[in-house]
Amino acid sequence: MIAPDEGFQDDEIAQFPEGVNLARLLPPVSRRPFVVGIDGRSGAGKTTLTDQLASVLQRSHDVVVFRLEDLYPGWGGLADGMAEYRTRVLEPLRRGEDAHWTAWDWLTSEPGTPRLTRTAEIVLVEGVGACHREARDLLDTSVWVELPTSQRKQRALARDGATYEQHWDEWAAQEEDYLAEDPVWEAADIIHPGPTPPAPATQERDGS
Repeated sequence: MIAPDEGFQDDEIAQFPEGVNLARLLPPVSRRPFVVGIDGRSGAGKTTLTDQLASVLQRSHDVVVFRLEDLYPGWGGLADGMAEYRTRVLEPLRRGEDAHWTAWDWLTSEPGTPRLTRTAEIVLVEGVGACHREARDLLDTSVWVELPTSQRKQRALARDGATYEQHWDEWAAQEEDYLAEDPVWEAADIIHPGPTPPAPATQERDGS
């Protein structure tokens, strides 16, 4: 989507390294909206990657982001959320129409406010199930983000804390069921590694 020789300032590359890398792997925009799906298991780094990619692409494109976590109807709602994502979000966008959908209120555990995802030049859709089998034919390109389970869990719980910890096993079981039937990484256009943990700081010894 961006040429390998497109110039970036050093501070941009340092701030958005994964976004720059992925932007260089994406194909050229061929229609509007150009829909990019970013899938992967919980804690793999989808949100970080999507935010970086959006920041990079917004330099020269009109970009909006849709997050599936805003749509899942609760902790047991992965399958229902994926189905609604296709019918309420992808199908309208593919027709060139704005997508109207209702967000899930995670505090009250009930439907929340109406939302709109407009037909921007580029729409980034991210979340578990973003590239599922019934959605892939409506995407222009699909990205699978891969990270080992131990790192995923550490990242997810550091982000969401005790609230998520009590639901981790329930959600992980739904992911496993989904991916057992639909190994998304085998059909994805791009496999992207999740974020690399920062290296531990090196302590200097006295006199060194």
